[in-house]
Amino acid sequence: MRTMVVAGAFYPAEKNELGIMLDAYLAKARAKYSELEAVGGVCPHAGYIYSGEIAAITYASIANLKKSETIVILGPNHTGYGNPISISLQDWETPFGIVKCNNELAKKIHANSKLMDFDENAHAREHSIEVQIPFIQKINPNAKLVCICMMNQDYESAKDVGNALVKTLDTKKHLVIASSDFSHYLPVNIAEKKDKSALEYIEAMDSKTFQRALEKYDWSICGYGPISALIEYAKAKEIKKGKTLAYTNSGKVSGDFFAVVGYSSIIFPK
Repeated sequence: MRTMVVAGAFYPAEKNELGIMLDAYLAKARAKYSELEAVGGVCPHAGYIYSGEIAAITYASIANLKKSETIVILGPNHTGYGNPISISLQDWETPFGIVKCNNELAKKIHANSKLMDFDENAHAREHSIEVQIPFIQKINPNAKLVCICMMNQDYESAKDVGNALVKTLDTKKHLVIASSDFSHYLPVNIAEKKDKSALEYIEAMDSKTFQRALEKYDWSICGYGPISALIEYAKAKEIKKGKTLAYTNSGKVSGDFFAVVGYSSIIFPK
């Protein structure tokens, strides 16, 4: 089992405190945003005090999350450990309890990929996937998980992951979450300008140009590979356009607008 490693740092380690926090975030999101059927969404992965409200918007806005059998979470690799694209077969622990891995589905995804390896080292200390799981448990406590950690995030790697999901997943039973923050430690006006441009490519579902622009303009979006893989998956499932629901930055909490991190909620509606 993959035990929790960032509880008490990125989010509360105590079950009741965590539940109260998530209930408040989700209630606020539901009061403002309508539910839509979607094949997946993008969520930030910072500490909940910074990005929890934005993540809650994605989760509260996906109507089919409540009945999805398995959630596939794609996260970037911040630690440098493990294989280039690592799929986990472990169950995951949070303060809410244990979430089962859908091992059968994970093995099918692996079989449909040319680049994925089964590897737990990439997941052992990585926060980008762990912080998503309490939201899923709160909305759908019966859901299972498949967790994929991407160190290699180039277009070809993202396309391989996306294609493996296309061949394996059923949009009636499965949902994909791409975990990513946006600009890192830039003055707020620069971060917002860069992120606005990136969001336009994501909404247009042009992952190839998105990745080219990211390199050309030095965008510091940490989960660009998971986002690109989700775009490839959504396109193949005949989704025409992504929808940005919300965008904010860490300065609105910290008061430091000279070095902000950007956070966005995006869904890919059916």
